Amino acid sequence: MTALASRRQHGATLIISLILLLIITLLAISSMREVSLEERVVGNLRDSRTAFNGAESGLREGETRLAEHVGPPATTADCAAAGPTDLCVLTEPVASVPSNNWNWWTTAANARAYEGSTANTTTLARIASQPRWNVAFLGFDPANSLGNVEVSDTEERSKGVGPYYYQVNAASQGRSTRMMTTLQSAAVQRY
Repeated sequence: MTALASRRQHGATLIISLILLLIITLLAISSMREVSLEERVVGNLRDSRTAFNGAESGLREGETRLAEHVGPPATTADCAAAGPTDLCVLTEPVASVPSNNWNWWTTAANARAYEGSTANTTTLARIASQPRWNVAFLGFDPANSLGNVEVSDTEERSKGVGPYYYQVNAASQGRSTRMMTTLQSAAVQRY
């Protein structure tokens, strides 16, 4: 081989090496972006599940406190009017329970803070704010029950014996304030 052919081969090796290095670098950057995206997705999923679990805890607290009540609980126009240990049962259900307005839920007139369903106050860990809940009175033996659960004894009905319908609402934030979940259930209590 001549000296000229030898120089061309060394230059080709350098160019091929640089192209391979560029390809490897682009693959590494692409992998880092994908890992970053997956990390955000997993973080959002964890935040969503935390919010759901918090709202579920609030919902269960409201249902438990309603079930433990000896007679039909007194209703109130807002939760702030009820005593601190009284069950907050709104006179009527909220027309549209805000599913993404945490400020509405933290207003004392609209909802109670989660305390746990035991005698001791419980706080949930790794959550931005403690869940909030409320109960709303739907009606006593409503006419639209289609006869499925109505009280046929008019004397019992006049004494207030029979099914009482309630709506239990709860909301919670996740690990961050960007995620919020709202849950709702219906409860029937017979007094």
